[in-house]
Formats: sequence, C-alpha cells, structure tokens
Amino acid sequence: MKALKISSVLIIAAATAQAQQTMNLHDCLQYAMENSTKIAAANEEVNITKIDSRDGWLKAFTPSVNAYAQAQWSSGKTNDPETNMYKELKMFQEYFQVSGNMVLFDGFSAVNQIKINKIASLTGKEKCQITSDNVCLETVKAYYNYTYYSKMSAIAEKELQNASLSLQKARREYELGNKSNQDVLEKEVFEAQAQYTFADYNAQKNNALMTLKAAMFFPAEDNLLIDTTINQAVETEQLDDIAQTATFAVDHNSNIVLAKNSMDIKHIELKTARWQFLPHVEMTAGWNTTYAVLLDNRNFYPPFSDQFKNNAGKYIGINASIPIYNRLGKFSNLSRKKSNYKIASYEYEERRREIENAVYSAYDDASSAEISLTAAQKAAELNQKYYLAAQRKFEMGVISYIDFNETFNKYLESQAKYYNALFNYRLKNAVVEYYKGKPYVEQF
Repeated sequence: MKALKISSVLIIAAATAQAQQTMNLHDCLQYAMENSTKIAAANEEVNITKIDSRDGWLKAFTPSVNAYAQAQWSSGKTNDPETNMYKELKMFQEYFQVSGNMVLFDGFSAVNQIKINKIASLTGKEKCQITSDNVCLETVKAYYNYTYYSKMSAIAEKELQNASLSLQKARREYELGNKSNQDVLEKEVFEAQAQYTFADYNAQKNNALMTLKAAMFFPAEDNLLIDTTINQAVETEQLDDIAQTATFAVDHNSNIVLAKNSMDIKHIELKTARWQFLPHVEMTAGWNTTYAVLLDNRNFYPPFSDQFKNNAGKYIGINASIPIYNRLGKFSNLSRKKSNYKIASYEYEERRREIENAVYSAYDDASSAEISLTAAQKAAELNQKYYLAAQRKFEMGVISYIDFNETFNKYLESQAKYYNALFNYRLKNAVVEYYKGKPYVEQF
C-alpha cells in the first residue's frame, strides 16, 4: 500500500513536470541576472554616476543664471520735500533682475571633479559586474546543492522501492512457508530505514530548492522545475598557466580595479587640496530695472514701458577671493587628503596580494578537487558493484540485514562523496576560469 501511494505521487509529479518547462543551470543564471534586485540597484548606481558626470561638465564650463523679481506695495506718511509737510502716500514698486556668474579659476576643483566622476562611472560598472558575479556564483552553488540532493534523493527513492518490493516478496514467501518470520522482520526493518533515508534526503532537497529560489530571486510560491541532468564525463583541466593567470587577475580583476580607482580618486582629491591655497576667481554679470507708481496719482510717474527701459542697468565684474587665514582649515584638509591617499595606496597593494594569493589557492583547490573526484569516482563504482552483489545475496537470504545495511550505507556514502566531489570539482574550475577573465554566466 505504501509503495502504491509513493508511485501515485510520483506519477502526478511527473505529469505536472511535463506540463512545465524545466530550467538548466544556464537558464537559472539568466533568470537571476534578469530579476536580481541587487543587480538592478547596482545599475541604478551606474545611472547616478552618469548624472554626476553630466553635472560636473556643466559646472565646469557653463555659467549659472538666475532671474529675480520683486513686487512691493507700501502705504504711509512720508515727508514731501517741496512743502516739507507730511502726507499720505500709497505706492506700488517692482524690481526685476537677471544675473549670472561663472568660475574662472577654483584651483581646478571643477576639472578634477570631472576626472573623479569619470573614474566613479567606471567604478560603478565594476561594482555592477562584481554584483553580477556574486549573484551568479551563489546561483551556481545553490543549483549544484539542489542537484546533489536530487541525485541522493533519487537513489534513496529507488532503494525504498526495492525495499518495498522485497518486503512484499518476503511476505508471500512466508505465507507459502519458504521464509521465516525473521526474514520478514529484517525486510520490514530495511524498508523502514529506507523510508527514513528517502524522507531525509527529500527534505534536504526541498530546502535546497528554496535556497536556489532565493539565489535566483524566483518567487517562493511558484513552482520551479530544475533539470538535474548532468554530464558526468570529466575533462582534465590544464592548470599549468598559473603565473599568467595571476598576472592577468592582478591587472584586470574587478576588485583590483575598484581599489585602483579609489586610489586614483584620492590622488586627484589630494591635488585639488593643494591648489586650494590659490585665489578663487569668479566673473559676475547682470541686468536690472525698476518700476514705481503712486496709486493716488498714477500720472506722477512715467508709464511702465518707459520706466522699464529708462531704469534699466547692467553690470559686469570679476571677483577674487584670496585665502589668508581660515584657522588652518586648508592645511588640515591637505593633511587629511595625504593620509587618505596613502591609505588607498596601501589598500590597493593589499588587494593585489589578496588576488594573487586567491589565484594560487584556486589552482590548488582545483588540483585537489580533481584528485578527490578521481578517487571518489573509483570508490563509487566499486561500492556500487559490491552493493548490487550484496543485494542479490540479501534477496536470497544468504546474508543478514545487518551486513546488507552496512553495505548499502557504504554505497550511499560513496555516491554522496562522488557527487559532492564532482560538483566541487566543477565549481573550483569555474573559479579558476573566473580569474582568467571569464564571467560565471559565460561558463555554463
């Protein structure tokens, strides 16, 4: 009855799976790239750097222009100079002004800011690439983890089916008098153990699927079908160009580029701080006019058009601000910029050493993973042959449940080590290819 229930569930699951499209590793990576909020946020940061770059160019090479208008109504007693008498006046006045200013020299602050914005734009793109690489790497790990538990769950499920069939056969043999009650009990114990093993691996498979959904930014409530078919053929990678890879990674890795850009920005800021001891020169220009009228005697002043034209004035000038003493503010700022540049330089050198060490570690891990995979594959094949032979003996009652269960556990453990070694080998080699300059999304 239990076997029938399991078969029914599998048939329903298979029918549902056929109605939906499965996703392989490349599909999962593409989906994660298109739906990741982390990548979307990184792209928005790139857009912000573009806006900053545009603003820097406008600030450096275009003037700022402002328009100003004021209207005022006043009422009260004022002294009439003709009669030296106070009288009540109601007046309406308007003032119009258009002014502009443009920096002629600011210690190259605006020009240097353009350079900083350009580097920041490149930095934003590198950060976006790092974010994409991290999302892809997490997706690959989650995919392999799910595939691993899927394979182990499938092995446990097959063994559960065998155990159920073996138990049914033992019961029929017992009814015919060909098997003892002890034989039936051993088969029942083995089936119970197989049920537990299958349930445990199936639960871990479900957890791994949720982890994969999270890595892909896939809706948790939707059904995700994964193609767990893997090519078990292993091609030996050539790992003899480690020095060349290390040199390439130290010059082109995104983390190195970020550190280099940060150091360059600090250097530009240092140069700007040095130029701030020179005068700040600015050109200003403007135009203004006024209009006034007595509300009790509108004929006392000329009309609006005449006043607007006759009262107009314009000006142009150059202002120079010379720093003399500002409580050592500029000296303190210069000292900070020097220290910031030194810190960025140290961090850049540290990143270079870290990446170089990471490359050599990646090669060592890939080489060790290849050796482990070869040993695990050989052990899995031998344990499978031994297990199949023990299974036949157990079916015939030649060996006890204890001996067969020990053989099965060794077989299950060898399969687990094999799949773990296989996925670890592919992941370690993917890291090596990444340091060679090939993004994860292009490797699968």
